[in-house]
Amino acid sequence: MQQLKILIVASLLIGLLATSSAQQDRQQLELHLEAPEKLQSVAEQVSQFDKARFNGILQLLRITDLGEPVRVALVPEDSRIARDTPSWVAAFADPPNDLIVLFPSRIGSYPYDSLEVVLRHEITHILTSRAAGGNRLPRWFSEGLASTAERPWGVAVRSRFVWASVTSGAPSISDIEGLFTDGGNNAARGYTISHALVRDLLSRYGPSLVPTLLANVKSGDTFDQAFLSATGTTLSRATLMFWRSSGGWEEWVTFLASPYTLWTVITGLALVAIWQHRRRRIERHRQWEEAERLEAEIWEEHRQKYRLH
Repeated sequence: MQQLKILIVASLLIGLLATSSAQQDRQQLELHLEAPEKLQSVAEQVSQFDKARFNGILQLLRITDLGEPVRVALVPEDSRIARDTPSWVAAFADPPNDLIVLFPSRIGSYPYDSLEVVLRHEITHILTSRAAGGNRLPRWFSEGLASTAERPWGVAVRSRFVWASVTSGAPSISDIEGLFTDGGNNAARGYTISHALVRDLLSRYGPSLVPTLLANVKSGDTFDQAFLSATGTTLSRATLMFWRSSGGWEEWVTFLASPYTLWTVITGLALVAIWQHRRRRIERHRQWEEAERLEAEIWEEHRQKYRLH
């Protein structure tokens, strides 16, 4: 009888472990890598990424059904698709086709700091679109949400936000949306401001905001309607509150104490010192030339007056 009880308990434990393992497998997004021979080493690097690090995306979106596997295509710079894509675009997601396209040679500077950061960003786009039923989401929200999922609100990002707010003022939500169409530096400002705005909305309305918004959009609401239903205020009003509360002393202290700011100040002081040194050298040379000219005039006058006949 005792042995029978032990067998029953063991069977239950095995069943629980198997169920837990199956659930864990379903919680890991399946990626299908596609790469030419020249990018096989990059593909190997991507395959080694810890997929558990994508769990933060699932928690942010509060989704359990990951859906179909996602194709990840690594594209070389000499391909046609790379030539047809603006040079500042390091990757893009195509949610209807469950596809992510990465240009590895373009990755390395903000907002494309590393291959894993970019992949996490694009996966967020895919899963966000799925959670919204494939319905339209504004670019600022999609990019801000993906940036929130990919990186913490650290010193570097805070510094970029302070600088972006200084150079861009307090743009409206339509102006923020328009930054992404300009490309280059304006697009980078759009990423930074959208990241700050989405984080502010999450702080103000709580983590349930994102899944509620996406569920409302999935049910057929426009984004503005979904936002009003989820928050009780308009998007324009929420943006105004964001700008009124942002840029406080914490951001400025962080900005002023950041390595970026310190090195900028040091570089600026060095350039000023070099300029002043060059100006003093030019002034000394001018004085020397003037002294030589006067000396030559005096000598010539002396020679004319006292020359021998």
